[in-house]
Amino acid sequence: MRLGIVLLLSFALIFSDSKQDHSSTLRVFIATLISPLEFAASMPTAIFNWFDTNVTSRSDLIKQLNNLQDERLLLQAQAQTLVSLEAENAHLRQLLGSMERQKSRRTVAEILTVDADPNKHLVTINRGISDGAYLGQPVLDARGVLGQIVDLSMLTSKVLLVSDASHAIPVKVLRNGVRAIAKGSGKPNELILEQLPHTIDLKPGDVLITSGLGMRFPDGFPVAVIRQFISIPGNPFASATATTSTDLSRSGLVILLWPEIPTNKSRGN
Repeated sequence: MRLGIVLLLSFALIFSDSKQDHSSTLRVFIATLISPLEFAASMPTAIFNWFDTNVTSRSDLIKQLNNLQDERLLLQAQAQTLVSLEAENAHLRQLLGSMERQKSRRTVAEILTVDADPNKHLVTINRGISDGAYLGQPVLDARGVLGQIVDLSMLTSKVLLVSDASHAIPVKVLRNGVRAIAKGSGKPNELILEQLPHTIDLKPGDVLITSGLGMRFPDGFPVAVIRQFISIPGNPFASATATTSTDLSRSGLVILLWPEIPTNKSRGN
């Protein structure tokens, strides 16, 4: 109906233009009348175009924003990895520098796996017989003594950590040179010292280092820090617990040592 009215008025305007001057008052009047109708007729198309343009732009913006957020997360993860590697390398440089006085051969290895059995504190490293590794070889990380090699293959080795319940290491107190044997407690990052005299000069915070006895671990490397000294009246001995200098959760790279006079170098098959 609306379209018919517009057509009739248009024909009337054309007819009028053919009979009268272009400045005719009737033509102007009719044009004024149909202008709102033309505007109304064009509105659906204009609304559709606006909606299509804006909705598409918003969708594109959301997609771009999601992509930028993903890229930001990836960059943050890469930055954290770089910071972690830089810290690990700094610790290794410090430890390698402290070993200069040993004048012994050493090489860096990578921890490949951690034993899934919670009762066994074992890790596998990417050095084996082909690299000259041997049974009983001392293994350190950037913070101190990690353990020793207990099993070998051509390309890998298993390292028994000092915290394993079957491991024991001769130590001495850095502060006063008092000697003891530190055994693994079977708990992560924990050692125990048993059968100590009640009068022993030992207190929380004391640093334990390798004593060099047993000719397996070189003298002077950090092992643990005393956490608690336990002396109960009536008991024949005192005891102590210590936290290992190394932290397996932060260890990724380790160092294999070849002391100047290695002992017990039985090789794996």
